[in-house]
Amino acid sequence: MSQLGLLFVFGEPGPNLADAEFNDWYDNEHVPLRMAIPTFPRTTRWAAVDGQRPTYLATYDLTSCEILEQPPYNALAQTRSLREKDVLARAELLDRRTYDLLEPDIVPAAEGYNAGEPGPYFITLQARVRPEIEDDLNRWYHEEHIPLLAKVPGWRRSRRYVLRDVGPASGTGAGELEAKGRPPKYLAVHEWESLASFETEEFRHATSTPWRMRLFEGAEVWDRRLFNVMRTWVQE
Repeated sequence: MSQLGLLFVFGEPGPNLADAEFNDWYDNEHVPLRMAIPTFPRTTRWAAVDGQRPTYLATYDLTSCEILEQPPYNALAQTRSLREKDVLARAELLDRRTYDLLEPDIVPAAEGYNAGEPGPYFITLQARVRPEIEDDLNRWYHEEHIPLLAKVPGWRRSRRYVLRDVGPASGTGAGELEAKGRPPKYLAVHEWESLASFETEEFRHATSTPWRMRLFEGAEVWDRRLFNVMRTWVQE
């Protein structure tokens, strides 16, 4: 089943909700309800390993973002359990975004790639650049950056997306988040076998070329996060 959209949700339990309770709800109620819908091919939960917040990330592969506006998915908000309502009321943040796949894989995934075993390490890169250099950003990814990453030992797969919609965010931290404005337009995600990949000469080269440094220095936002896989669900 092809994946053309992405539901991307940062999560932070906060002081009023224990991590164990938050994760039990996510793993045993929230995600299974969505994986019962055939248009959700894969869901993965990730935990930050970069010391930054939000601590958790859930990525839901979608056959298209339109399915979020259609039954049975759009009925889930009206049929929430008492437990889910309680967890959502106490969580500090659930930051929800949807993205459209910007382009098919520029290069194939690594040999032997298994959609049921993504990662186990996951880099997200959100970028906002001035409109006049967007074409340059996209050409860099297509012509140089992802082809170079594919040569790094331990690279698994890269995908790029463009922001479609934002929110609604929920939780006690939602107001602060909304005050920051709309997230960056572009999202790139990269799956890696090991943290050791980032110490290789191939990785250092891929992330320090003159083209990359020119874009980095001219970007309005260049936000990189690093996560480790927690659990993956795949449609049978």
